[in-house]
Amino acid sequence: RRERVREAHAALRALAPRIADPALRAELLDACALLTARETPSGAVRLAPREVDVLACVAAGATNGAAAARLGLTAETVKAYLRSAMRKLGAGTRGEAVVAARRAGWLP
Repeated sequence: RRERVREAHAALRALAPRIADPALRAELLDACALLTARETPSGAVRLAPREVDVLACVAAGATNGAAAARLGLTAETVKAYLRSAMRKLGAGTRGEAVVAARRAGWLP
C-alpha cells in the first residue's frame, strides 16, 4: 500500500510541471504535499522542486533515462538534479538520497 502512495506521488510530481495554469499546478503540488510526512518539510535541507521530482522518480525505481522521459528532461539534466539533491542530503548513493529525502519529509 505504501508503495502505491509513493508511485502516485511520483506520477503527480511528474505531471505538475506540464500544467500551464499556475493555480492548478499549485493545487496539484499541495495535493502532493498531503502524501508526504509533513506538508512543509522542515530542517536545514532545502530541495528545489525539480530535485524533488527527480528523487520521486528515483524512489519509484526509475533509471535516469526513464526519469528524464517522464519529466521531459534530458538524462544529463536528471543526473545534475540528482547530484545536487544528493549533495544537499549528504547522500553517497541514489538509495541513500531517497531515504534521506523521506526522513526529511520531502517524499512519502
